[in-house]
Amino acid sequence: MASVLLARSMPATVETEGDAWVVWIQNDDDREAARELLTEFQRNPDAPEFAAAEQTAKQKAAIAQQEAKTRQRLQVNIRDRWSGVWYQCYPATMILIAISIVIAVVSTDWGAGQSGGLFGPKTGNDETSTIRNLLFIQAPSGYQSVNGKEYVVFGPPDLLATLKSGQVWRFFTPIFLHFGILHILFNMLWLRDLGKSIEFVRGTRRFLILVLTCAAASNIAQLYSNGPRFGGMSGVVFGLIGYVWMKGKTQPQLGLSLMPNQVVYAILWMLLCIGGAFGSIANTAHVVGMVVGMLIGARQEIWKKAVTAIRHFGGGADS
Repeated sequence: MASVLLARSMPATVETEGDAWVVWIQNDDDREAARELLTEFQRNPDAPEFAAAEQTAKQKAAIAQQEAKTRQRLQVNIRDRWSGVWYQCYPATMILIAISIVIAVVSTDWGAGQSGGLFGPKTGNDETSTIRNLLFIQAPSGYQSVNGKEYVVFGPPDLLATLKSGQVWRFFTPIFLHFGILHILFNMLWLRDLGKSIEFVRGTRRFLILVLTCAAASNIAQLYSNGPRFGGMSGVVFGLIGYVWMKGKTQPQLGLSLMPNQVVYAILWMLLCIGGAFGSIANTAHVVGMVVGMLIGARQEIWKKAVTAIRHFGGGADS
C-alpha cells in the first residue's frame, strides 16, 4: 500500500500494531485521498494500476536517493570553511605554493655561482635536473656544451609530439618553474593573496579549474611566441588578477574585487615587462593569462548580453 501511495505522490509509512497494519500519511492534506485509495485497494489489490505502482515507487525512491546524494556532494560545511585552517579554507592555494618552492629547491644547482641580477640569485638552473626538465612544456631534444657546461636544448614548438608522447602534464607544469629568488617570491605573494580569496569564496574545484585553464592557455601561447624554455606562475597570477577584476565588476555580491590602484599597478607592471624594462619576460603568458581570467570572470555577464542581443536581433527580424 505504501508503494501505491508513493506512486500517487503521497509519501507514507506502514507499521504493524499487533495483528493490524497502520498506514501513516506524511501530509495531512492527503488523508482523504489516501483513505479512498485504501478502500479501492482493499476491494481489488490485484488491479493493474496497483501492480505497476510498486515499480513506479521504486523509480521515485531511486530518484530521491540520487538527489540526496547530489545535495550532500554540493553541501559546504560553513564551520570548516570559516575555521581559518588552511587545509579547510584554501588547500589548493597552499599546495601550489609548496610545490613551487620544492621544485625551486630541488632544481637549483646550489654549488654553482649564484650571481645576482634583476631577479636575485638564480634558481632552477640545474640543467641536468630530471625533475626540472620534466616540467617544461616540451621535452628537451638534447644537450649542448657551452664553455664546458651542458645546457638542454629544445626543438621547434611541437604540441602534437607532446600529445603523442602522453606527457600532457607539460601543458600545465611550467607554472612551477622559477628562475630567480625574486621571481618566485613575487609570484608566490600574489598567488597567496589572490588564490586564498578566490578559493575561499568560489571553492577549491572552481579555483583549480581556473588555475589549470589559465596555465594551459598562457603556456601554449608563450610556447609559440618564444619557444619552450620558460617557466613561472605569472601567467596564472595575471589570470587571477583578471578574474577577480571582472568578478568585482559583474558579480560584486560575491565579495571578490580589486582596488582601482591594484588594477593600475598590475597593468603598469605588464606594460613595463612588455617594454623590456625587466629583461627577458614571458610577456605573452602574462597577456593571455589575464585575458583568459577576465573572460572566465565575466563569462556569465557576456552570456547574458549575448542571449539578450540574439533575442533582440531575432525579434527585430520577425517584426
